[in-house]
Amino acid sequence: MLKLVQVTRRFPAVLSVGDYANASRVMRAADVQAFGELASDMNPLHFDAAFASTSRFGRPIVHGMLYATIFNAIIAASMPGAVHISQTFEFKQPVFVGDEITARLEVQAVAPAHRMVAFVESCINQHGETVLTGTASLMAPRRFLRPLKAKAASDDAFLVPESS
Repeated sequence: MLKLVQVTRRFPAVLSVGDYANASRVMRAADVQAFGELASDMNPLHFDAAFASTSRFGRPIVHGMLYATIFNAIIAASMPGAVHISQTFEFKQPVFVGDEITARLEVQAVAPAHRMVAFVESCINQHGETVLTGTASLMAPRRFLRPLKAKAASDDAFLVPESS
């Protein structure tokens, strides 16, 4: 299997606020074509150079959702079994075929009792320009969350993280 995304930093075994992971991918014309077909998004802005030349971008652009999938690669490599609950994106700059995009996910909050983790997301291109920002919430497998211990013996005890 061809590995298109290079995960350069994974999350640690137990997540804490401030932890981050990175991955990079070079955007290829073949990937844009395959993504367009899979998503049924054959907008000429992505495929037709003559059409795109009249746009504000001047040439075909990569589907934003294609490079947003780099976040999925980070999660799959770093937190197998995690499930996306919500995700938002703001596309800041166009991405073109040949651009290398580096995605970063940073832990913003962890709620072990609910197995929820909130992330801040960003993508930069090879020039250091931010092309995407966003947020995500995931339900994480328990093994990635700090163990909880009960303060009292009752079943409805308040749970707090164990100190490291």
